[in-house]
Amino acid sequence: MKKITGIVIIFVIMLGLTGCTDTVSTDEDGNAKTEFSISETATVNDTKVTINSVTRIDNECSWEWEGECQSYTEPDNDYFLLIDLTIENTGTDELTISSMMSFDLRDSNGERGSYALLTESITSQLDGTLMAGDTLKGQIAFDVKESDSYNFYYLDSLVDDQIKFIINQSDITQ
Repeated sequence: MKKITGIVIIFVIMLGLTGCTDTVSTDEDGNAKTEFSISETATVNDTKVTINSVTRIDNECSWEWEGECQSYTEPDNDYFLLIDLTIENTGTDELTISSMMSFDLRDSNGERGSYALLTESITSQLDGTLMAGDTLKGQIAFDVKESDSYNFYYLDSLVDDQIKFIINQSDITQ
């Protein structure tokens, strides 16, 4: 028990020491902001985040035989929302991206979308380590309820503030 308490104390101290820097997020013109539309590229510290597209998927064929779908992956809610992103590391240090830790999606009522594992629609996982100057392009999918809009959050690291992209129904393609 003492060992766990000691680890927790060290972790809290490390968060306190590393949390002394402010998150800097700007738009393409260098204006400080934390809320973006999907047509904007957000710069968060040394990371550029761009939403390339947002697609609604009603279901996905999970097993095909002789050109015909035999089984579908169906959403638990109303549909899947597939978000295609480009992440660019403009800094000098490596950057780790985790689809589970770096991103979150909520509808207009504040309800979280659940992560969805789509085997056909996701062509590149949005997970990995980016060396300085590298780019990662990939998709992340959420199982969502119908909503007028969605808030898509990006968190650069555990000690930074998150930014928000607002996704309206008019931004979503089928």
